[in-house]
Amino acid sequence: KAKCNEKNMFYLLLDELCSIVPEPEHISGRKPIPLKDLLFCAGLKVYSNYSARKISSDMKHAERAGFIKRVPHFNSLLTFMNNPFTEQLLMRLITISAMPLKQLETDFAHDSTGFGCRQYEKWQITRDSQVSEHPNNLIRHFVKLHASIGTRTNVITAAEITNGYGGDSPMFEPCAKATANNFNVERYSMDKAYLSKKNMQIAQALDFLPFVPFKSNTSHKLNENGLWNYMYIYFKEHRKEFDDFYHRRSNVETTFSMIKTRLGEFLKCRNLQGQKNEVLLKCLVHNICCLVQETFESKIKVDFYNCNSKYKNG
Repeated sequence: KAKCNEKNMFYLLLDELCSIVPEPEHISGRKPIPLKDLLFCAGLKVYSNYSARKISSDMKHAERAGFIKRVPHFNSLLTFMNNPFTEQLLMRLITISAMPLKQLETDFAHDSTGFGCRQYEKWQITRDSQVSEHPNNLIRHFVKLHASIGTRTNVITAAEITNGYGGDSPMFEPCAKATANNFNVERYSMDKAYLSKKNMQIAQALDFLPFVPFKSNTSHKLNENGLWNYMYIYFKEHRKEFDDFYHRRSNVETTFSMIKTRLGEFLKCRNLQGQKNEVLLKCLVHNICCLVQETFESKIKVDFYNCNSKYKNG
């Protein structure tokens, strides 16, 4: 039922989500295209996985159906996607779009993945190769998505975007804070790349248990952080229970696979800001699809206006 009704429900949920965005004040000059319409069309573009020109007919259908008031020119849509303001707006909407699933999620996972900015340059190949094998600058070829997800529904609760060289561990803090501020976080699963004293301190401050496997040369005696010592003993003495929670991290890989399979692993935008916003739009579209699935499977009720009123900015 979710698959049969997904496209229709996607339009309805995207329309409701866009409706919570306040319109900027218009002072003088030609009346601009409503922000809601630009956001709706950007989501529609990424959902269809077509170029801005090719979705012109889809935007006209959306206008006739009453979802948008005015069909934007494809250049206006691309200008919106290349705007730095759009990045901050999308990061907020990603968290709000996940909040209807708050009652289902207590365990979360965090990881990163890359999206190719040029066709045929797969992230998996670059990740497993030496940088010296790629004479061109990888910043131009890839952008990196750092995301926290709920391990039950695969919904993305927070996302950050960096260039191809962006480090993994520093991006955990903003995602963890955004998630902890808006969800009931009990446990977080991450791989060894996130094993650091700072991340343990973040987990202790936000009051959740970080399930990060310790390296073979790690000792609890070398660190005075109370949570570090507690998790180290748990890891050594209760390994099976530890691994049961840790391996929920596999769901974050499933989430990345879902996004790339459904929405593509290559980006169409040419500049870095547009590429960042395109990846965030993929996350937003993915969340709406998760909501459609859980509407049938878990009988959840989606109310973005209520979620927006409860949203807490980290």
